[in-house]
Amino acid sequence: MAGGAGEPSTKRAKVDEAKDEEEVVCFRLPPELWQKIVDENVQQNDLVAFAMTCRFFRDTTKDLGKKMKTNLCQYGNNIYSWEIGKVASHTLGWFQWVCDTFEILPGFERRSWERLKGAVYEGDLVNCAASQGSVEILGWLVEEKGCELNKDSGLWAVRGGSVKVLEDLRGKGYEFNEETCREAAEEGHLEALKFLRGLDPPCPWDWGACSGAAGDGRLEVLKWARAQEPPCPWDEWTCASAAFGGHLDVLKWARSQDPPCPWTDWTCSEAAKEGHLHILKWARAQDPPCPWSKSHCSWEASENDHQHIVKWIDQQEDESDAEDWEYSDNDDVW
Repeated sequence: MAGGAGEPSTKRAKVDEAKDEEEVVCFRLPPELWQKIVDENVQQNDLVAFAMTCRFFRDTTKDLGKKMKTNLCQYGNNIYSWEIGKVASHTLGWFQWVCDTFEILPGFERRSWERLKGAVYEGDLVNCAASQGSVEILGWLVEEKGCELNKDSGLWAVRGGSVKVLEDLRGKGYEFNEETCREAAEEGHLEALKFLRGLDPPCPWDWGACSGAAGDGRLEVLKWARAQEPPCPWDEWTCASAAFGGHLDVLKWARSQDPPCPWTDWTCSEAAKEGHLHILKWARAQDPPCPWSKSHCSWEASENDHQHIVKWIDQQEDESDAEDWEYSDNDDVW
């Protein structure tokens, strides 16, 4: 009886002794070895979970100068980065840790003012998995955790460019729309765009696809879209977007088509606003020249501190204006 009563204390002593031995081993490792261990085995996005394991790991990562944060925010408070592919993908273990550590709210809130501050929604996790091309994680969230797809899931999937994820979403009954094609074109994911347009019926598209491709300099995507039968529609915003992005090659190609892509004075004003003098010069050198408002272009350039463009505009002898612009001293209204 006495032996049985003392058994828990003996076990507890052995556990404490084992912990002490582990801590001694940890403390014996030099800082440079810990640096190597953390650098090679712990992703930036997993550092918070690693540091929360125990006080020693927290102090270790802090001493190594690692940033103790994970990007748990959408539109200011989300778990995914707009710069897809520029940060390490989250692992399944990371998603499991988030689900085990945080309260996950149902649904999805796109608008920042409708979200609870610091909250994590099911939709955040689903969209994050979709954006990084993780079919396995997406399946785990939907099938194991009961998370639901939302209206932005297709957009985040196509931003990541994974055709497999798009196929998976389609298999789950998700419906794509014009925004999906626009995002695919804007991000330059031609294979994703081909998949969307190859569906039966094809995913709908509109002028936004051409405008998005032109704005980000996706010339091959634009060429493919316009080569379809019927071609993807475009309008004056394709040229204006190319000018905004500074993509002269795209603008030249668009204007060389038969018939040329339409343009308006917005092409010149967008070039002036963004400081793309080479675009402005080329557009005005065409026969006939691209229409413009000298006063508007000069104002846009001046407002954005492009004095070299203001100077060039002032040197032009052409006095024609597409519009008569009146500026307010109190706001940016013309």
